[in-house]
Amino acid sequence: MMLSSARPSVSASSASGGGGLGARNKSGGVGRARASVGTTRVSGVTRVVVAAAGPDPIPAAVASKMAEGTKTSKNKGFRETMGFASWAPEVINGRVAQLAFVAGVGAELATGETLPVQFHDHIFSVVFVSTLVTLASFIPGIQARRYTAEPRSKGAFGPFSPKKEMMHGRLAMVGLAAALYLEQSGAPLFLR
Repeated sequence: MMLSSARPSVSASSASGGGGLGARNKSGGVGRARASVGTTRVSGVTRVVVAAAGPDPIPAAVASKMAEGTKTSKNKGFRETMGFASWAPEVINGRVAQLAFVAGVGAELATGETLPVQFHDHIFSVVFVSTLVTLASFIPGIQARRYTAEPRSKGAFGPFSPKKEMMHGRLAMVGLAAALYLEQSGAPLFLR
């Protein structure tokens, strides 16, 4: 097995941000653990390999931190990302619907224009915001190395999570469609 080193040598104290964290050696004292972190490719699968460079074992927490730094994610192609069963169409439509619902209701409360009238009179704004949201949804996949543009790759951030974003997007799509349907008569649904 061939080991190509992503980082030639990393000490345990530098992997944990300093502070002298070390491993216990055979005599009971605390010594500095050194390790080599690299990747190996077997049958088309890339695996992270941590090999000890000395007689001292590497604590699991330190080895885990060292391995996290070498992880990369694979971005999918356009067809896989925008496919019927993929994440992008529903997430992007949900984000656009959330913005459209909040902006439409706010503008209706401020001006008295119904949602269908707003969509008809301001189609350029709707297309511009939809394009901007679509492009912004793919920026993390272009810039990030440890996660993709797919929301599940980043995980939760405080009260925000990919599941909640999906639920709120679905609610906004249903709410926007219902408001457009109910306001076809011309009477505003949201009164001032």
